[in-house]
Amino acid sequence: MIVGVLLRYFKTYQGINYIPLSDDDNFCGLIGDNGIGKSSLLEALDCFFNEKPWNLNHTTKKHGVQRSRPFIVPIFFMKKDLFNDDDATYAEKLNSIACEITEDDVNSSVKLHIRRFIETRQKLLMNHKMDDYYLLPVGMDHNNEITISIFNCKKASLILDSNDNPEKKNISDNELSVFRPLLEKIRSIIDYLYIPKEIDTEAFTKLESDSIQVLMGETLTQRLNDVFPSSEITKINTSLSRFIDEIGQELETYSYRTPTDRQQNLKRLDVYNLIISSYFKIRKLHRKLDETWLEISSLSSGEKQKAIIDVANNLLCKHRESGENLILAVDEPESSLHMSACFEQFDSLYSISRNCMQVIFTSHWYGFLPTIESGNVTVISKKDNEHIFDHVNLSSYREQIKQITATSRGKFPYDIRLKSINDFIQSIIASALSCDPYNWIICEGSSEKVYLNKYIKDAIPDKKIRIIPVGGAKEIKRIYNHLAISYEDFKDEINGKIILLSDTDAELVKYEVSPNFNKLICKRIVNCEASKKTKLVHIQSNPVSPATEIEAALNGRVFLETLKIFIPEYPEQLGFLKDINDVPEISSYFALDLRGSEWEKVQSFFDLDNNKYKFSIKYVELMSRDSITPEWIQEIIALLE
Repeated sequence: MIVGVLLRYFKTYQGINYIPLSDDDNFCGLIGDNGIGKSSLLEALDCFFNEKPWNLNHTTKKHGVQRSRPFIVPIFFMKKDLFNDDDATYAEKLNSIACEITEDDVNSSVKLHIRRFIETRQKLLMNHKMDDYYLLPVGMDHNNEITISIFNCKKASLILDSNDNPEKKNISDNELSVFRPLLEKIRSIIDYLYIPKEIDTEAFTKLESDSIQVLMGETLTQRLNDVFPSSEITKINTSLSRFIDEIGQELETYSYRTPTDRQQNLKRLDVYNLIISSYFKIRKLHRKLDETWLEISSLSSGEKQKAIIDVANNLLCKHRESGENLILAVDEPESSLHMSACFEQFDSLYSISRNCMQVIFTSHWYGFLPTIESGNVTVISKKDNEHIFDHVNLSSYREQIKQITATSRGKFPYDIRLKSINDFIQSIIASALSCDPYNWIICEGSSEKVYLNKYIKDAIPDKKIRIIPVGGAKEIKRIYNHLAISYEDFKDEINGKIILLSDTDAELVKYEVSPNFNKLICKRIVNCEASKKTKLVHIQSNPVSPATEIEAALNGRVFLETLKIFIPEYPEQLGFLKDINDVPEISSYFALDLRGSEWEKVQSFFDLDNNKYKFSIKYVELMSRDSITPEWIQEIIALLE
């Protein structure tokens, strides 16, 4: 993937700009005001990968391109096994430059950019085994010459050329050319597909278009080669030649001949082009609406935008063998969409990112920020006519946004937390007002979403259920307070159900809820000692203890089987469970009947190494069709009726 990009004098960017994109995830957003430079980055990468014309900054006309020397330098983070031995020689050197460079190695004019890069590098070190990856800053200038931008310093010269020459301060342009085969190798590995905001949807979605063939991971000629191998083309030519000969014999002194001897027979590509022209070009993408098929050109602008992402998602998930070499760049995927459809669009975009090398997008809709489980967002702003880039990891975005707002080096566009929650709330309310409404379950964390997705999977498509983790009971309370304001205005028109589901924490998060909001439902799970069951209670009801997280409310038998998988890795926390067998399929807290100290050990396991999420994945894998569904889950399903 691309972890950052260095741009100089490209479109809106003057001077050198380091734009961070990712420190651990391949879902990468760019947000900020109009004209700030979000789309410019996607266009620059299109120039880099697909040789599109450069759109230079207007100041290059004043100073000249030789003086300003525009460049595009992506910083790649790629697996070492993608490169052969020849490529690896220079990949190792470039990786060493990127991994060893410090602020002291560069002059004062670029120290800030190196400092920001080092922040990215440190986070990569925490999140990945660097022994398996190369960190490669390599790009080109406006003359298509190799450049490594701010990484070109004395240390780079020493790493590239082991001769210790104290007079040598950098790598010459001629010496940099040794990295060209590496750059070409990278460009041959990666498919970069850019979907601009203003796009001809009909042309984009044609099967013979380059875009669709990139998404499919194969060309039509490759597929036709399987249908019509060389032997079939030979048979066609033989039959046609025999026919021409027969006609010639019948005409005696006349014959059908080519003007020259250059091409007597059909070539394979001739046949393929005829098939593409006569078979594929007459077919256009249609969307099924009830019992009618609508041509893509007759859809609304929003429906066209949705169709592009739907097609990309389905081809990547169901057709393309692997998307690990595809970078998809989308400019404003929410463009022209109704507010109620925005969440679904970004959910699809996130799904695409799980099946390809990277998704990079720009957006003015911030409703995805509270709901996406992992990813990165770069907030672009300006101060004194210079670009400022604030990078946020979405797994902890609330804390980071607070820090950035307090210490931002630039003028923060506006309170992103406020806009993100407002966009999200509007999306929920708008979708619930529809005649064919969505139903929402707002839960605390991603592990809750995993369990709920599995347990109610049959109801999800029928009831159009969206399950959204928001990061804890305090966030659920905040979302309820926002929802309540909008719900009051539309309560007689809302058709969809909105369920807010909380754990029972040791320090219970309390809030008042209106008894008049019959489709805005706040529930809490709690283990009841008297009945030995997990109950689904009103947020303000009793009991308020014991503390009950979702792991204590699962099917006890499957819960134990799953825990045992983790015993070899966590013997100190879970080793005592190996002798426990044959527990009933009641709530896990009561099924295991552990002493307080033993349950604390289990809880300590869940507090380590993202184990809550890892456990949830294993748990749903072990669930069988015969596993008993907890009663409180069945109550949630009933609430959606």
